[in-house]
Amino acid sequence: MSHNKVAKIVKITLISLDTIIRQSLLELYVSKIISLNFLPLFSTLCHNIRIFVGKDTKILHNIVIVYQFLVAMKQYIELQVACPSEEIAEIITAYLADYEFESFDTIAEAEGVTLYAYRKSEEWESCRNEAIEAIEEFGKVTSESEIEDENWNSTWEAESFQPVEIDNSIVIRAPHHPAPTPSTIDIIVTPKMSFGSGHHHTTRMMCRHILDCKASGRALDVGCGTGVLSIAALKCGAEWVDAIDIDIWSTESAREAAELNGISDKMEIILGTVEKIEGRTYDLIMANINRNIILEDIARYEAALNGGGTLLLSGFLEGDVEDILAATNALNLKLVTKLQEEEWVALKLTK
Repeated sequence: MSHNKVAKIVKITLISLDTIIRQSLLELYVSKIISLNFLPLFSTLCHNIRIFVGKDTKILHNIVIVYQFLVAMKQYIELQVACPSEEIAEIITAYLADYEFESFDTIAEAEGVTLYAYRKSEEWESCRNEAIEAIEEFGKVTSESEIEDENWNSTWEAESFQPVEIDNSIVIRAPHHPAPTPSTIDIIVTPKMSFGSGHHHTTRMMCRHILDCKASGRALDVGCGTGVLSIAALKCGAEWVDAIDIDIWSTESAREAAELNGISDKMEIILGTVEKIEGRTYDLIMANINRNIILEDIARYEAALNGGGTLLLSGFLEGDVEDILAATNALNLKLVTKLQEEEWVALKLTK
């Protein structure tokens, strides 16, 4: 069905509704309705609004929120890439992160490892060839498939996730693991389709930076994933954290983790981009994302960072450091510490 026909359905349905609410519903992306095969559901939704809601704007608002949530539950692309070594898999991970792959896993094979990479299927075709060409030099794509998004917590537990210990100071664990000693910072997470269970080099290095900088005041966690860095900052002394991510499963994971760790009253979880925090300022900003996003948003980080504040950056490789530092130097951000695990790097800067 064409976009015009769908738009006509919406307009007919909303004839009796007031202007403000009509506009909010018409702003839903018609292309998403078609591409996700939600048109039958949308038609039913419109029918029910017309019959049962009338001008009850509160009910209509709730229906719109539910519908937007359904639209956000997209399918994922799964790539399987044969890699000669774990180190090569790490390099491919960095490349794929630039093409909006947001979750990764590796499985050791008789020869090398298999890298599993996931991203939303929306707009994959527009960058597919470029992404695959970018990694062909390092590994071979052995499988490409579309999978339904799901709650990955049960799979994660079934695969015997082990707690992560960082410098005898922080333990990241699942709820079913025993608690560490009282002197250890205890972080409990139940990851879904999100990044940040603590096993990756970048998460561990960022936690080390947080321990070192003795967090205080207000903090921002950009690309929060499961919320590990937000929780670490709060348990290391920060008074408040804004945690932001573009992925709905990540924000739900972070919200669940905040409750598990008893810090929900000190944390706001935001679905969207860093533009959502414009006008707010912070004493600590943490961005464990990837090179391209950091370079795109670095000016926003600097603008939001209080004088004397700390900026922690990771999610990129040693080969990216020169470009990152060129951008931070242009904004008069000073490099304090550089951590590195294999090819991955985490930087601590001050304003």
